[in-house]
Amino acid sequence: MLFGAGLAWLFMGWSVPGSARSDAPVAVPAKGADAPAASPATAAAGAVEPVASSSTAPAAPESPAAAWKLERVTLADGKAYEGLVTDERPAEIEFIEVHQPAGKPMYLVVRSIDRKSIGTWTRLPPEQRADLATRIEGFRHRARIEARRMEDLRLVAIRRDRTVSWQYQGDWFSLESTADEQMTRQSIVRIEQLFTAFRQILPPRLVPQTRLQIRLFGDTSEYRQFLGGRGLDMQNPAFFAADFNLVAAGSDMNRFVDELTRVRRKHQELRQKYNRMLAETPMRLKEFNESLRKAGRTDEERQKISVAEQRKWKDEVATLEARIKAAERRNASRFQEVTGEMFGRLAHESFHAYLENFVYPRSSSEVPRWLNEGLAQTFEAGLLDGDSLRVDAPGARILARLKSDLAGPNPLPLAELLTADSNQFISTHRGDAAQSSRLYLYSWGLAYFLDFEQPLLGTKELERYVSLDPTGQSEIERFETLVGMPLPEFQERWRGVMLGL
Repeated sequence: MLFGAGLAWLFMGWSVPGSARSDAPVAVPAKGADAPAASPATAAAGAVEPVASSSTAPAAPESPAAAWKLERVTLADGKAYEGLVTDERPAEIEFIEVHQPAGKPMYLVVRSIDRKSIGTWTRLPPEQRADLATRIEGFRHRARIEARRMEDLRLVAIRRDRTVSWQYQGDWFSLESTADEQMTRQSIVRIEQLFTAFRQILPPRLVPQTRLQIRLFGDTSEYRQFLGGRGLDMQNPAFFAADFNLVAAGSDMNRFVDELTRVRRKHQELRQKYNRMLAETPMRLKEFNESLRKAGRTDEERQKISVAEQRKWKDEVATLEARIKAAERRNASRFQEVTGEMFGRLAHESFHAYLENFVYPRSSSEVPRWLNEGLAQTFEAGLLDGDSLRVDAPGARILARLKSDLAGPNPLPLAELLTADSNQFISTHRGDAAQSSRLYLYSWGLAYFLDFEQPLLGTKELERYVSLDPTGQSEIERFETLVGMPLPEFQERWRGVMLGL
């Protein structure tokens, strides 16, 4: 947390992608080589609920890693399926098998199971069955549901200095965006479903006194200008300012969308051109055949040459179409990657905002910076299955980095993390970037451990830990009270568990 002029800022520890990276969509000329492929990213859809107030602390919620409650069918040979029985017939049942592989997207398999092969059934109570059926239905039709929600959003267009801004007033927040309309709608739906998922993981404890504001910028220069106007000079592409109750994020999304639109228009023109050529093939062949006849070619020769020429024209059209489709798949993949980056930023900062507005506000709580950033990184990497956020496996890359540091000659003592002030988390220049990155890394590892290996999220112990401390305990003493053991003992246990993941 950065203190200055009476302001307390919560920033996200992101680094800006290198300038050498190209985000331009791939255009396919009539003839030419394909461009390199891009990496894909995925997005999912979820439900949206209004905020429900609560004046008392809720019971501890289920772990975010908890899977859906499922029915179980065990066959006579011992093989078992988990999911939902959707239809029962005299000879067989229809069963939707739900797969939630740790750290990977959920998927469904529909099976018909012979009743004679069934050993035992485990059925859910009616209310839980109905809930599971709703979840599965929402997951199966998530793209259509998200599209409908995007269409149903009420946006107001405001023009300022030749720039169109989109404004939105929702149950959770107010938003203003200079990103294109489609991206703005998609961002709103994603933020709302994230807040819904956060509620399931960490239920709200109060109703905020001020309304959360979100600013999205479709152009990086606009975002930098916005930062400059507030006296900020940082590389973070997104941040949450607690004193202003403001989330801001920026990227060059508009440029990418514009270029992608131009590329798609060019591809459409090429398709139309070659489709016209293909439609004109009979006339062209007739004229070509007539020229061969005038040149003295025999009927057999003309037939062979005409067939070969016709095959050549068709092959050219098919080759172009294949190359256009390949380029569009790469462009769609790159678009998903770019939007995935944006949604990752929003997920991280949205968690900061949710925690401040609905769970542990600074007016009545004191959430340590390491815990705030660690939780934000944990949930930023979660997978949305319907309206649920799954964090059932640590991120492979960040875990590998932490394990490498822990196994190195000078791992960071947890005492340094627990006593680090907010300014140490902020990378304002290259000199302190490594230390800031390391603090974020260890924050994630410690928060992940306290979430899933020694679950404390949503407990009374955590609530006492983040309360304004009247006892005058040190940061280390407060943490030892939270985990119930001396810090050196806890550090050894934590290190062993993380190295073993």
